[in-house]
Amino acid sequence: MNYHVSVPLHEFEKRFDAVVRAGFDPEVRMTDVEHMRGVTPAEIARIGKLIAERGRRTFTHGPFLGLDAASLNEHIARYSAECLERGCEVTAGVGGSVMVIHSNYSPFYSRVGFRAWLANWSERMPAILATARGLGVTVALANTWEERPEVLAHLVDIVSGGGLAVCLDTGHINAFSRLPVRRWWRSLSDRVIALHLHDNDGFSDDHEAPGRGTFDFPALVECIRGIDPAPLATFEVELAGAIEGRGYLEGLPAVRG
Repeated sequence: MNYHVSVPLHEFEKRFDAVVRAGFDPEVRMTDVEHMRGVTPAEIARIGKLIAERGRRTFTHGPFLGLDAASLNEHIARYSAECLERGCEVTAGVGGSVMVIHSNYSPFYSRVGFRAWLANWSERMPAILATARGLGVTVALANTWEERPEVLAHLVDIVSGGGLAVCLDTGHINAFSRLPVRRWWRSLSDRVIALHLHDNDGFSDDHEAPGRGTFDFPALVECIRGIDPAPLATFEVELAGAIEGRGYLEGLPAVRG
């Protein structure tokens, strides 16, 4: 299985060579939203050329910090939509065809607040996805604070026009859900096109290397064994942790099989 490592866009050229030397592909992560908004076409093209010349494949993690396209605050929602659409442009520009996003769903909304947020989500996401489709980009929704896979499935299903896939995030399942990964996989497997791989103690989203926490990675690799094509898979940890995590996963019986 080929693995990616998450590389911040604003540090991409500094980190890229080390990622390639370690045998990984890069996932471009747009952590710094204002940097992403201001990056020039020439800079994007240069990054895309670097990736192509080294024969690597990429996809991206779109902007997410502080964003909420379904926000009850219209100013935040408008800014968020602009950032996500810009993220699609960056994704296409660096040669990617998949961009992972967060919904900013919160389990702490009141029932009335959640219904309003959900209505905004269903109304506003189609325009963002239309922009993505026009650029040849598929948007994959990652689980964050969703306690159950049915919540994520509903967010995908209520967007008219389709085009929204799923990225399964192992660390978020472990920290924010009490359901086993096999349950998540049974509910979402036909939608999953990407995986974010990291570990924790089940209480805090610490982004540790796989094998250092309590997430059930043997169950996950059993779920994905034999899938062709395999989902895109990114280690959302520093490079040393990615190397450690790859060794751990490749040592599991289901992977060797």
